[in-house]
Amino acid sequence: MIPVVTPQEMFRIEKRVIEGGISGEALMREGGRKVATVVDEQKGIQTVLLLVGKGNNGGDAYVAGLHLLEWGVQVRAFLLYPTSECKPLNRKFGEKFVRAGGSIEKELDFSDVDLILDGIFGIGFEGEVEEHVATAIRKANQSGKPILAIDIPSGLNATTGEGPQAIRATQTVAMQFPKIGFFLRDGWNSLGKLRVEEVGFPREIEVKPVAWIPKLEEMKLPPIVRNQHKYQRGFVLGFGGSEALRGAVKLTGLAALHTGAGIVKIFSLEDLGATADELICQRWNAAAWKEALTKAQAVFVGPGLGRKDEVKQWLAQHLKEIAQPCVLDADALFFLRDIAHWPSRALLTPHRGEMGHLLGRSTAEEEAFLRACQDFVEQKNVLLVLKGAPTFVMAKGQLPVIIPRGDPGMATAGSGDILTGILASLLAQGKEFYEAAILGVTLHALAGEAAAKAKTSYGYSASDLIAFLPEAIHYFIRLKPLDEASDSLL
Repeated sequence: MIPVVTPQEMFRIEKRVIEGGISGEALMREGGRKVATVVDEQKGIQTVLLLVGKGNNGGDAYVAGLHLLEWGVQVRAFLLYPTSECKPLNRKFGEKFVRAGGSIEKELDFSDVDLILDGIFGIGFEGEVEEHVATAIRKANQSGKPILAIDIPSGLNATTGEGPQAIRATQTVAMQFPKIGFFLRDGWNSLGKLRVEEVGFPREIEVKPVAWIPKLEEMKLPPIVRNQHKYQRGFVLGFGGSEALRGAVKLTGLAALHTGAGIVKIFSLEDLGATADELICQRWNAAAWKEALTKAQAVFVGPGLGRKDEVKQWLAQHLKEIAQPCVLDADALFFLRDIAHWPSRALLTPHRGEMGHLLGRSTAEEEAFLRACQDFVEQKNVLLVLKGAPTFVMAKGQLPVIIPRGDPGMATAGSGDILTGILASLLAQGKEFYEAAILGVTLHALAGEAAAKAKTSYGYSASDLIAFLPEAIHYFIRLKPLDEASDSLL
């Protein structure tokens, strides 16, 4: 996995690296080269404008510009500060840039620019953005041109994620490690696509992360055996649905089937109406439920249940009977804090509002809220998938795992129900809890990205996520990769 660090930890590591004999200039040269390579991979980039601050991020921008000039790209720079205020390496590479044929602009003009390279502020930025810089950032954001941020979008606080006046990047190239502020408050809106590039740190360097990002190549689908029958592929048992909310539990069941489960059986307290032929749906019957429990490898409870008293009564009586891995979602979560006995192996999938209700606290103070979520996981010994943009996976004794994937169009009714089905399916197929959560959230996110690519972020609904699940699954079996730009992110 990739470590996520605070800026303070990043400064400590850089200091150790430099003390170990690798110069700051060497790190800047490598970082700038990696940024230039990312630019060069994009099609149709003939003119690049550097936004240059006075620190080392500005130096990185100059180094990238030097490489791009060498490769035949027209590169111009707009300086936000007088050269006399700039750090030594910034000045050094700025002079090299001019000697190599790069031009320094007197006016900020984006009209004939193919890409903006943001090198104004680095991860040490805190406080307010100066007015003249805020004006430049605002114009860049409004230009309609793609923006590539070096290490961090300028104006974003790398610790807190605060950045109301920050660059809204199309893509951010993080140097060596992502910073925790990327995933808090304004960070996710500012980041664009995340790409992490190594810049020459020794592999044995000690790192103290605050979270992790999983690498796609480390995730594995459940194996398929040629002679297995449907029960061996995974029997998912579900409880959910109501007359008022008939669709949710059906989406969950279909998602489980389309992620590889061999059989899905759903019980409901009320009539669900017509269902897909592949789903086995039955009105509540205690004897039939107990029989199904003896066969099921995983259970889900919650989608579309509603909040009637009889639902709470069912949960209080029957949750404790579930010994299999159990995904709890939606209306099951609403009642959960009033239920004494939970399944012994529970995976909870709340969004932040649901988690705030479960904790009985506000979600407003993000760091405190996330700490409370981790404390909850430690106390209850459950696995938590905190849905959002991005999603956090929390387990007892583990640092949080952040899934930096997905698409804004996934914020639609039914999307969470589909995630529940994916997770239950992976658990029924034998994936270990922690691995199933990380893989399931990733599959869900990749399906959203594929749906957006085909239909735009405006044009798809939750059921389309099921239709595009094969796109996500194909990534992992290497039959049909997603678009190359996404493939190279992490």
